[in-house]
Parts: sequence; C-alpha cells; structure tokens
Amino acid sequence: MQGLIISNPKLEFLRPALERWPECIDRYNQLLGDGQAPYWFNERANLGLLSVAAWAAEMVTLEHFPTKKQLEEGNRGGRCDLQISTAQESVYIQATQRWPRVNNLNPMPALLDVASDAKKISHPHHLKLGCLFVSPFKPQQSPSPEDLQDMVDDLQKANSCAAAWYFPYAYRKLHNEAGQYHPGIALLFKEA
Repeated sequence: MQGLIISNPKLEFLRPALERWPECIDRYNQLLGDGQAPYWFNERANLGLLSVAAWAAEMVTLEHFPTKKQLEEGNRGGRCDLQISTAQESVYIQATQRWPRVNNLNPMPALLDVASDAKKISHPHHLKLGCLFVSPFKPQQSPSPEDLQDMVDDLQKANSCAAAWYFPYAYRKLHNEAGQYHPGIALLFKEA
C-alpha cells in the first residue's frame, strides 16, 4: 500500500522525488536483506533516503548544513536538515520522526512543532517545510490490512501540504528485537 497526495501547488515540483522514495526504501531492503528496514532508524536516515530519491529524480540536495536561524532576539547560527532544489525551485526542510502505535498516530502536534522550527530557517522568502516521518508500530503482531487502511485514512485527514506513505506487503512481518512490527513509513510536509 502506497500513496501520495500533494495539496499545496508550490510543492508539486517534489512529486518526482516523492514517487521515487519507495523505490529507494526497496533498494535498501534488497541489498541488505529482508530483516532490514531503513525507516526504523531516525529522521537523518530517512532524510538520506529522501535525498537519494531527489537525486534519482534529477534534483540536487544538501543535507545538514549551517544556516542562519531567525529568532525574536535576532539571527543566530543553526542548521537546515535538507535542501532540495531544481534549476527553478528550492525548498528548505526541518525534519523530525515519531514512532507511534498503529492505532494512535496523532501526527499533528509533532508536525506543527517541526513546521514552527522550519519557519526559523534562513531568509523569509525561502519556501520552508516541516517534515514529519511517521514509522508506526504494533507490539507483538503485524498490523492487519484494516489497521493499515485506518492509518492511511488518518494520514489523509492530517492538515498537511503533502503526504506520502509506503506500507509494502513484504514488510508487514518485519519486527525489531523488542517485538515491535513496523509495517512501513509515512512522511508529512507542512509549510512553515
């Protein structure tokens, strides 16, 4: 089960990268074996996959680079998690990741927080996004198809500018040493 919704026309240029994102996840799994899922780790790992997808879509990226942060007290040094650019457009992304239970995603508080953080990046005229990676888990058993459909429905209801998800059938049985089944990953963007 995979999907992509872009509700903000300014983000339409990201569609080719978001379409290639699941392919990058599959490639990682194919090379390192069925017991590996790159989305289990953290936002840096998932930003790396998104960066690879952007390069595969003939865009360019820059990860984790120094920039100015705009605060009420004035500018200070900071960092941007990811910049994705074409010859005509760029976006500056601040990211975070959450690992909620399958039946309790509730992505909006974290998405609003990261969008607020993204607002501080660089110059006021830049397109800035908060990015939330959601790697849901279910303890002790793999999620049912109904569980997955309910999650996708919840993701689609989130007040985001774009959402992409990938819950491949082959990964539904993947679990970590703690017995937590992580059937896939979603990402949500919110404009800062």
